[in-house]
Amino acid sequence: MKNLISIVTVLFLVLSPLGLTTAFAAEPAYSGHPYIEIVAVDKHDLVTIRAYNLPRNDTFAVLENYMGTKGKNGVNVGTLSSGSKSEVTQTYPIAAAFRDQKQIAIRIQSTTGSGWFAYNWFYNKNSGAQPPGGTTPPPPSPSTGYSGYPTFSIKSVVRNVSVTIITTNLPPNDTFAVKMNYMGTRGVNGWTVATLNSGTGGTQTLSYTIPAELNGQRKIAIRLQSTSGSDYFAYNWFYNNTYP
Repeated sequence: MKNLISIVTVLFLVLSPLGLTTAFAAEPAYSGHPYIEIVAVDKHDLVTIRAYNLPRNDTFAVLENYMGTKGKNGVNVGTLSSGSKSEVTQTYPIAAAFRDQKQIAIRIQSTTGSGWFAYNWFYNKNSGAQPPGGTTPPPPSPSTGYSGYPTFSIKSVVRNVSVTIITTNLPPNDTFAVKMNYMGTRGVNGWTVATLNSGTGGTQTLSYTIPAELNGQRKIAIRLQSTSGSDYFAYNWFYNNTYP
């Protein structure tokens, strides 16, 4: 029995440096978009929201505004920090400017430069839980039947000259600014290199010029940002090397 224990101990010591004793799963990459639901309302006074699928370690301003604004440029009523959580429930005051409004838009907008946001709206009356009424991003109009959100992949690159992308699930009849910026920015506040009119949407192959300001950069972020008010966006990045 002592010999068996000795053999097991030796095997443990030999295998431990090889990483065979414990497996640690890497934290999955963030995907999708955050969205919020209305949990409860205290008329003229308080609103409780629950945010889902939050990106980790991000901070959001919580904004309220008139119905139909999606909360853009609204009154700041507090902050929401995700930390290590993907779901957060928090209560905020109803801004004095909107206490007599029948319906109020509420929005969370990242203040870290990540570009993430979500919005919803609520009836300004005493109530319990209400179903989600807004996600990020929302359909541009109910009649289009569009759902989900746009993405794009990198097809090819000519170093310091151009990049070609392939869009997926592009919303129809929308207009986007095409921006490029330094790696790590997600293209936020980048150089606008073109305007994209989505037309029928869906899948499109498009090429854009790399701005001179980014010549020589090893990696470049590229972003599509709607300018029509639909709030759709997508971003990616590429190595500034000729490929394929």
